[in-house]
Amino acid sequence: MLHVNVAMVQVSPPDKHGYVSLGTSVDATLAAVEYADTVIGVINPNVPRAFGDAMIPMDMIDIFCEDNTPLIEAVPSEPNVIEKTIGNYVAELIEDGATLQMGIGAIPNAVLGMLGNHKNLGIHTEMFSDGILPLVEKGVVNGAEKNIDRGKIVSTFLMGSKKVYDFIDDNPGVLMMDVGYTNSIDIISKNPKVTSINSALQVDLTGQVCADSLGTKFYSGVGGQIDFIRGASCSLGGKPIIAMPSVTNKGVSKIASVLNLGAGVVTTRANMHWFVTEYGAVNLYGKSMQERAKMIISIAHPNHRDALDKAAFERFGSHYHYIG
Repeated sequence: MLHVNVAMVQVSPPDKHGYVSLGTSVDATLAAVEYADTVIGVINPNVPRAFGDAMIPMDMIDIFCEDNTPLIEAVPSEPNVIEKTIGNYVAELIEDGATLQMGIGAIPNAVLGMLGNHKNLGIHTEMFSDGILPLVEKGVVNGAEKNIDRGKIVSTFLMGSKKVYDFIDDNPGVLMMDVGYTNSIDIISKNPKVTSINSALQVDLTGQVCADSLGTKFYSGVGGQIDFIRGASCSLGGKPIIAMPSVTNKGVSKIASVLNLGAGVVTTRANMHWFVTEYGAVNLYGKSMQERAKMIISIAHPNHRDALDKAAFERFGSHYHYIG
């Protein structure tokens, strides 16, 4: 889609077969290598030798140079009480044999920290971090029940500590794949019980999810949220989950009667299934607007429930029974 003049990418040292690895970042990096007019490969011994689509022949690169800079690390923070509570509600929704997708951050780490007694979990995700390593060591994550890439951890990029980077180095159990593969709804849905866990900046009373902007101010890209929400919903026994704290650090409700002016809808209300806050988990799929509002308000922060309930009554009229 975009013309690239020069792609400058970090790669591992070449192996005896003349291949280098893109290591922790295949995502859009591989596409840049394939379509750029000129490709510069920065050979860095700190780049792990990852398999899958990460492996590319040296002749795809026009110019080589060397560097020895350590990779940037993102050391996970310890989840707080609210994040642990959310993590517990999400963990209760995850079944044995599920295939997981989750990102980086305190809530995913809190979820992973509560899965020690699960069995035969698989990973097919956009990215992963340190939280899965203890589960791999315990044998909880083994991919035994995946239908495709059985026994393999599949991801398209990584962000974590050096421990994660060392884990994928020369590890045939990890496939670092092109984002067109990891985020393909057709591919995602082939695995059983796909459980996607994503977050949001704001959710309205109908279940619309804003995850990329604060009103008119862009906060991030849309990422792979909708890919995995839809992929999980098409998976046999799948569970798409949106999980977030009910309020901001300043006490402002992240559940709103309507989204802020200019807010972008990343996951539509039609694609919304499970919604989790520190006050519980509700399944909105197939519910009427009035039912959705009631359920969403039930897991809002108590300080904001009356105002949300009044707003729902004003919006839905006689079809909504005001309890304020």
